[in-house]
Amino acid sequence: MALHLYFPLPETLRLAEHAVAAAEHVASYTEREDGVACPGALEWVHDDGVYLMSNGLPRLADPQRPGSNLTVYAHGWNPRLDAHRSDPDLGGDDFVEHLHLTAEPDPLIGQLRRAHTVGYQWLDLMVEADTFTHRFTRTPRLA
Repeated sequence: MALHLYFPLPETLRLAEHAVAAAEHVASYTEREDGVACPGALEWVHDDGVYLMSNGLPRLADPQRPGSNLTVYAHGWNPRLDAHRSDPDLGGDDFVEHLHLTAEPDPLIGQLRRAHTVGYQWLDLMVEADTFTHRFTRTPRLA
């Protein structure tokens, strides 16, 4: 059964807009190894919780935590508000996965904008042991 990670769409879109507007970006490990520039992405991070942040440079600062990047936590995965959680589909190691925003044929930035315009409230990352997909929803399906 898939793990559903629900990210609030308005805050996620703010991160995405920052990333696509930035002139420079933090490249993923693979992009650095291959010498390829990153076109703009949301960084999906699993370390102290599960969250998204913009890979745009300069980083988007968090006004509530000076010196920190603005992050958007998955519902129920913020360690400052929620109990420690784990899930086998996320694995035991920390990671950063780049969700590229301008990749064709249907750029994620366009999907985020359209979903927000028609009233969706959540980005749902559906995670399984070896893959993930996404969709948009008006309400999260919380266990």
